[in-house]
Amino acid sequence: MLALPADFTELVQFDADTGAVTSREGKRLEFKEGFISADLSDYTKVLASFANALGGVIIFGVSNKPRNIIGAQDMTDEANWANRLRDDFDPELPFTIREYTVGKATLYAVGVNPCLHKPVICKRTRSKVAEDKKAGKKDVGVIQEGAIYYRYAGQTRTIGFAELHNMLVERETQYLRKMMETLQVIQKVGLENAGIVDMSAPHSRIFMSKETAKGLAFIDKGQIVQEAGAPAYVVMGNVDLQQVVHAPLEDEDKNIPTEAARMLSAVVRDVYGIPRIHPPQVTLLLRHLKIDGDNVHCVVEKKMGRKYITRAGLKAVEDFIRKNPGEAIQVFGSRASKNAYLLGKLKSMPAQDIYIPDEAVVLVTEPAAEPTEASK
Repeated sequence: MLALPADFTELVQFDADTGAVTSREGKRLEFKEGFISADLSDYTKVLASFANALGGVIIFGVSNKPRNIIGAQDMTDEANWANRLRDDFDPELPFTIREYTVGKATLYAVGVNPCLHKPVICKRTRSKVAEDKKAGKKDVGVIQEGAIYYRYAGQTRTIGFAELHNMLVERETQYLRKMMETLQVIQKVGLENAGIVDMSAPHSRIFMSKETAKGLAFIDKGQIVQEAGAPAYVVMGNVDLQQVVHAPLEDEDKNIPTEAARMLSAVVRDVYGIPRIHPPQVTLLLRHLKIDGDNVHCVVEKKMGRKYITRAGLKAVEDFIRKNPGEAIQVFGSRASKNAYLLGKLKSMPAQDIYIPDEAVVLVTEPAAEPTEASK
């Protein structure tokens, strides 16, 4: 995943006094005045073109003519970017969003690295309504199914023959390099001790010769199967479940923390009357249940640099909140929400069922009265 710098001047050169931008759009940089939700696929198209070339960044909050820092009023959340990129292009693109403050202006940067598995191909057609001085409103194509977009100097367009040829040659070169590395590993461990893990099948499989299998201690029918749709694992020998390679996740299991928080917000509203739950609070619950990153309820894909909460993980958190609301609120709740929950429980209990031990009662002694003239 692209690491955006903390200092905005490392991305864009500008005059600190006037806000005039001296950097120009190029193969790795594009400016937008502000974020427009209807243009989201325009932005994903640019990111895909960056990923097919050298990588790059879109900066939101810079005016067009002249180039000045004006700031962006709004930015959609990470989940919407992830969903649209997943819907529009394949393979999935890891991306980074970062907010910057320059004077009183707020700017946003969205960037990607070059894709490891080029080309990135558009998998659906989208259009939008645009204004035309002569024809009025008309549909304009934004992205086209099957197209490969490439970033040229200052513009995004369909890839040309020369660039596509170079991309395919580079891919074949990488393939041969990986093949040679694999053969070197096999030579090092010995052909009789080597096996192959197939990660492309619906369920991951291990292939090895009968001679190799004789040296392994298999657990007979050793399977851990979760609910329908969840990943399944076969344990062979002394294999740590944390290190087992599982089958590719289905789209319904690819819920990033922002999406998981949005789906679980309905649960906390129902149970506690709290408007919403935030991603860090979801992580606290996962850690409390000891399922954070367990590859069943919560999967961390190192290649994409992304964390997913599966359907099994969402159900585990929801069941915990509904069955143990008091314990759950102590894990993720703020002090105010904890007190509100406790007060609500006390109000709902009959008075005779409320017991306060004597040691919890503090007696307040009234101060002695001042002596009067008569008592002197």
